[in-house]
Amino acid sequence: MKKIFICSIALALGGMLVLFGNARADDYSAGQTLFKKNCQFCHNLKGDDNYPSAYYRQFRPKDFSDPDSWKGLDGQKIEQVIKKGKGVMPAINLKPEDTKAIIDYMTHVLKN
Repeated sequence: MKKIFICSIALALGGMLVLFGNARADDYSAGQTLFKKNCQFCHNLKGDDNYPSAYYRQFRPKDFSDPDSWKGLDGQKIEQVIKKGKGVMPAINLKPEDTKAIIDYMTHVLKN
């Protein structure tokens, strides 16, 4: 009886981990969609088979697939640039949860 109880607990915890893992993947997926919609036109990523736009060729915005572009960059700085803009990049008016989704995607998927 005790073994059955322990197995039941282990299965329940395992199921929760699977569900939690899927929720996190969905969060990054939402961030990826928002990044593609709001950022990727200028911030081309190497290896995505998109050719650089004329804007990219002229202004050379950061390519976040390049590890060197992450030096000194963190979530707070990304949020600040999204909200206020920087250089030729305009501020982007997003809901706080959309800004967080983009930052999560960038710092957990693009940075790694």
